[in-house]
Amino acid sequence: MHAGLSTAQAELEFNVGAFSDYLLWGTSASSNNAVVQGGIDWGHESGFYLGTWASTLADEAGQELDLYTGYAFAAGGIDIDLGYIYYYYPALDDFNYGDIVATVGYGPVYGTVQYALNADDSDYEGSTVFKFGGGVEVMPSIALDGELGYTEQKSADEDVTWTFWSLGLTKSTDLGDISLTYAQTDDSDLDPLFVAGYSISF
Repeated sequence: MHAGLSTAQAELEFNVGAFSDYLLWGTSASSNNAVVQGGIDWGHESGFYLGTWASTLADEAGQELDLYTGYAFAAGGIDIDLGYIYYYYPALDDFNYGDIVATVGYGPVYGTVQYALNADDSDYEGSTVFKFGGGVEVMPSIALDGELGYTEQKSADEDVTWTFWSLGLTKSTDLGDISLTYAQTDDSDLDPLFVAGYSISF
């Protein structure tokens, strides 16, 4: 935490949700199991932030715990977010790694680049994800969002690449958000995913 930052100038936010699947880059990260996810975010008016987020996975995979920090600011109408995320999997061997993440947004659209480093499995280092997306309110309290991305996942055996895309609808209510997302990749062996969810922030 930066010296001199006052907690009176900061905000703490909690979020929790339940989803029919864990959608990651157009694929299921939970072996098509329903998941519970939640996190805590702390943000300062200077733009500095930090937080943690967790998700259940498939039974044999345990849980995922993310720790992150970064700095977000605006420059000439462009929103810029530079951060670092560390992914920790207590039940899995040689699966932990970190990502440098950079996001640039303009109005309702954004682009994100992720670059993996300091992985337990060093062959995974250098894996990348590129995403472009955006969202718009189509009706009062109903938002439509979409995302198109490409990833290269490195390994000792063979690097794997794929393109992914998704479309989602979110209905906001006083009691939380209800969402439905359709996602697909360019891998014909993978079925499209429909993910329903409910989440609340406070």
